[in-house]
Amino acid sequence: MAYIVYGDFNCPYSYLASLRVDEFVRRGGSGIEWRAVEHDRRLPLTGTPSGAAQGEWARELGEIAEVSRPGEAVPEAPPPVVSNTGAAVAAYAEALTDGLADEVRREIFRAIWVDGRHVSSPYEIRRIVAELMYPQASALDHRYGPDLVMAVDAGRVASGTERRFGATVSVLGGPLTVTGQRRIERWRAEWQGLTPVVPAVVRPDGAVLPGLSGLGRLAELLPVAAPKPVVTADRELAKVT
Repeated sequence: MAYIVYGDFNCPYSYLASLRVDEFVRRGGSGIEWRAVEHDRRLPLTGTPSGAAQGEWARELGEIAEVSRPGEAVPEAPPPVVSNTGAAVAAYAEALTDGLADEVRREIFRAIWVDGRHVSSPYEIRRIVAELMYPQASALDHRYGPDLVMAVDAGRVASGTERRFGATVSVLGGPLTVTGQRRIERWRAEWQGLTPVVPAVVRPDGAVLPGLSGLGRLAELLPVAAPKPVVTADRELAKVT
C-alpha cells in the first residue's frame, strides 16, 4: 500500500504538502497517491474576499512558515479571492485518465497560491488544463505557415478533441465522465471517514496523520542532506607540512 494524501487546493497546509510530494518524486521517490477533496463545498462561485478572515489566514500562514524547510517557498499572503474549487477537483480527477494528474495538481496550486488567480470558473480551470495539453509554441513557428497545426502531446491525452482543448470539466464545473465523478465521490467519502482535516496523510499501515503531523511525516521522507565537512586552517596547514 502506498502513502495517500488528501488535500484541498484552497488549503495552505495542503499546498506545502504538494510541494513536498513533488520534491519526493523529484528525488526519485514513488508510492505517494494524491487525492483532491473540497474542505468546504459551500463556497460561492463568485469567490470570497480573503480579507474577511484575515486573522485566520495570518495564523495558518504563520504555522506553515514555521514548519517549512529550506528551499520551500511557502506563501506569505492568501489569494485575494478564495475560490470554489469544485471545478479544480473535477479537473484533477479527470487528469488521472490523461496521465497529467501531477501536472494539473501542481498548476492549480500554483495558480492559487503563487499567481493569486480566482479559479472558481470552469473556463479558468479549462485554460489551465489546456496550457498543459498544448505546449506553448513560438510565434516564429507560424510566421511563414499560419495554417500549420499546433503540436499536441497526443500520446498523453485521452482521445477526444474537446479534452485536448482542456475541456475535461463541464460548463457547470463538474467532471466530464462518470469515472471522474466516481473518483470524486470515493475520495470524499474516504476522507470524511478518516478525519475532517486537510491535508490528511495515510501511512502504508493505515494510520492517519492529519494536518501538521501529516506534513511532518512528508518531511521525514525528505531527509536533510548531511552538511559538507568544514576544512579549518589547522587542517590545511597540516596538509602543507
